[in-house]
Amino acid sequence: MTQSNDYLMRHLQAVPAFRALLRSIEAQKMASFSFPRPILDLGCGDGNFAQMTFVEPLDAGIDPSRPSIEEARKTGMYRELKLTDGLTIPYPDGHFASVMSNSVLEHIPNLDATLREVHRVLQPGGLFVFTTPSEHFAEYLFFPTLLRNLKLQNLANQYENYFNRISRHCRTDSASIWQARLESFGLRVREWHAYFTAQSSRLFDLLHYYSAPTIFYKRLTGRWIIAPFALNFVHLTPLLRRHVLKPDCADGAYLFFVCQRERS
Repeated sequence: MTQSNDYLMRHLQAVPAFRALLRSIEAQKMASFSFPRPILDLGCGDGNFAQMTFVEPLDAGIDPSRPSIEEARKTGMYRELKLTDGLTIPYPDGHFASVMSNSVLEHIPNLDATLREVHRVLQPGGLFVFTTPSEHFAEYLFFPTLLRNLKLQNLANQYENYFNRISRHCRTDSASIWQARLESFGLRVREWHAYFTAQSSRLFDLLHYYSAPTIFYKRLTGRWIIAPFALNFVHLTPLLRRHVLKPDCADGAYLFFVCQRERS
């Protein structure tokens, strides 16, 4: 079902380094989980994450971006793709045994409607597995940390707000807020844990600037990485791998949730 490859190297060869760091950790987490079928990928994007994580195509993917859906179609990782948001999932009640969503829910303004739809399309006892930033996401970044150490709290706050804005985050909530929200929609939290340490977050911040040239590569060639050879990442791989191998912590910048639709 899931890829057994080196997730870090696979991502480094396909996406910017900051994204490779985070997504390779998330791929490990999703790959370690056994999803009953049929599976819906809520906010599938361009299909890159599914392509990096799973061997067999997922049953369905939805996304509100037409270009992303077109890219996802090219990966062959979905048996069915639909252009839609999570406010009205175009499937009947109880259609899916699993819904997965990787770093998507933080971008959805009307989250209540989406969670209501997730509950509706899940079978009783079905699983909802997702990742999302925690309340520590912006706090742990390199530049806010540096600015706070220099007693420049206002500048630190401005950078945090800027980073959440360019990340298009509608929310970065704590685990307790998420748990209460999920359970109010009949999605019982079976387990959760935090990942992506403060050290990983600081590196993640710096890697955005290191990866800046990839924006031009993407615009010129349609690819983030124009020379995807392992040798080109030999200086970066050991540094990133230390973070990928030990991503979990008590108060991480990201949260991993496994929820179950209550049987009624």
